[in-house]
Amino acid sequence: MKRPRSRLTGLHDSLAAVLGEDSLELLTSIAQLRRHWPDIVGAMMAARTEPVSIERLKDQGLCLLIGVDHPIMAQQIRFLRNDIRQACFRHARVTNLQQIRTRIQPGAGIRSQQRKIRKKAVRFAAKRAIAKELASIKDSRLKRAMFEARIAQMAFAEDSKHEENS
Repeated sequence: MKRPRSRLTGLHDSLAAVLGEDSLELLTSIAQLRRHWPDIVGAMMAARTEPVSIERLKDQGLCLLIGVDHPIMAQQIRFLRNDIRQACFRHARVTNLQQIRTRIQPGAGIRSQQRKIRKKAVRFAAKRAIAKELASIKDSRLKRAMFEARIAQMAFAEDSKHEENS
């Protein structure tokens, strides 16, 4: 006896049957927002905020809940809500976003995949010049920290210059 051939169905249809079409649409929208969040709010705000959920309001509009790690970020979100609404449509095609709410959530933020900075060797002559500039500073810990910061700055500038030329 042969087994009947199975029919392939799309993943969207299967998930819609389990979750419901409306819930699947909201789930897809929040996934798109999370994927494009650094483009929507910028890298600095994305590191301290994140879209948590989207809910359907009674009047068929949508409410976006954003988790923030500090009340200052919540205030910034309120100031930028119209820009965020437009960016959500532009980057993630989320329409009918009527409300944007915030919730304090320690550790909120989407960390972007930053490129690793390769340490470039800084010439000895440059190190000597920096040491001469910092010679007047009496506090040895401060002098050391400033020296290391300047070396890192020079290495980063060299790395950036190298990438632009590539």
